Amino acid sequence: MIDTKKRSITKALSWRLLAFFLLSVISYAVTGSIKESSEITVAYHTVQVFLFFLHERFWITLRWGRTKGLFVQMTGLSGSGKSTLAKETQRRLMKKGFMVEVIDGDEYREGLCKDLGFSKEDRNTNIRRLGFVGKILSRNDVITIMSAINPYEEVRAEVRKMGNNVKTVFVDCNLDTLIERDTKGLYKKALSGEIKNFTGVSDPFDPPYVCDLTLNITDENMNKTANKLEKFILENI
Repeated sequence: MIDTKKRSITKALSWRLLAFFLLSVISYAVTGSIKESSEITVAYHTVQVFLFFLHERFWITLRWGRTKGLFVQMTGLSGSGKSTLAKETQRRLMKKGFMVEVIDGDEYREGLCKDLGFSKEDRNTNIRRLGFVGKILSRNDVITIMSAINPYEEVRAEVRKMGNNVKTVFVDCNLDTLIERDTKGLYKKALSGEIKNFTGVSDPFDPPYVCDLTLNITDENMNKTANKLEKFILENI
């Protein structure tokens, strides 16, 4: 949640009034004179406002300590843990005060991309739409994590060209492990032919040729993997 301009101004004024009142009381307690305490209070706050302005102008010129937006495009087979990993990393970073948005592929399939199917053309259109949203968010200093299967290298390359702050993260997990962990039974249905165009079974998945970080969760717990992704993001903002 971001404060409106009116709320921010009101908060600043209430804080200055509180400080003005407190200094007036202290000055009067020391001097015993209303006139002197008033002069001290007015002079102090006048100087403070001027110095605050100069202080702010000075810090505006410095890049040190500032963070920038980042767009992480995930790629990985269904069930590899992309959404769980993205949301856990989001929770950690927001706790540290960062603005973070997770673009969940399943969630966007119910809204922005509900008109799309699962052909290669539609899958690419889906990623292009999610990529556009990620580009807009990240250029407004939001750490954005796109959690989607994102199976084709050609469209990943398109997303990478959307900005110099785009990073590709491969959530790698072998097929046998995915089938073993498949609580929804999707792989079983895909292998039996009940589900068509299922990535990794009846539809291809291109391992990324260009990858900034690979997270192999076949033999690694989610906490350790989230540590790696969090560290990677903090190093790149």
